[in-house]
Amino acid sequence: MIIMKRFFVLICAVILLSQTAFATDYDSMYEAAQPFSTKLYNDIDPFDDEDNIKYAYSPYPLFRTSANLYFKDYNIEPGYSTLTPRKLKGEDYVLFKQGGKVQYIIPIVKKEPTPINFYDANIPKVKQTKMQKFTGTVRKKFYEISKDSMKMEPPKSLLNVDVDVKYIIVTLYYGEDKYTLLFRRTPY
Repeated sequence: MIIMKRFFVLICAVILLSQTAFATDYDSMYEAAQPFSTKLYNDIDPFDDEDNIKYAYSPYPLFRTSANLYFKDYNIEPGYSTLTPRKLKGEDYVLFKQGGKVQYIIPIVKKEPTPINFYDANIPKVKQTKMQKFTGTVRKKFYEISKDSMKMEPPKSLLNVDVDVKYIIVTLYYGEDKYTLLFRRTPY
């Protein structure tokens, strides 16, 4: 009986240690992330024109925050922002754009590929009437004939926000990539 109790305690200790070993170290990730050092010319995204030519509307997700987000010296105030992932000077960043102007440039702490069939499992399908389905197929056939008039379909995207003890974790799924951003819940 005593051997069983010791064995049970040993197994519980191993499980607890393995959970803490696999926990993400947000403190070191936050400290390693450095803000973008230079300023963009007139606070304009240099690749914004390419997106406006390719797509009929903005392909980037709209993010609404109702609380202040803190990253190093930045204080992102509540409001709407368009989150645009970009590679600037060899590093990955997310541009927070408001009214077409870049307000903040936040580094990505972790970049991973999006899991296969992630969007199919997490984004609900749009329900259409029979007339909407019919006009959609006619429009698609028309665009196949005259390819110049068709704009590209924007990449699928999804935002997920988690709250930790000290951090707010924003996960941006955009196209084939998953980007993770860290913000402090309170200023220093």
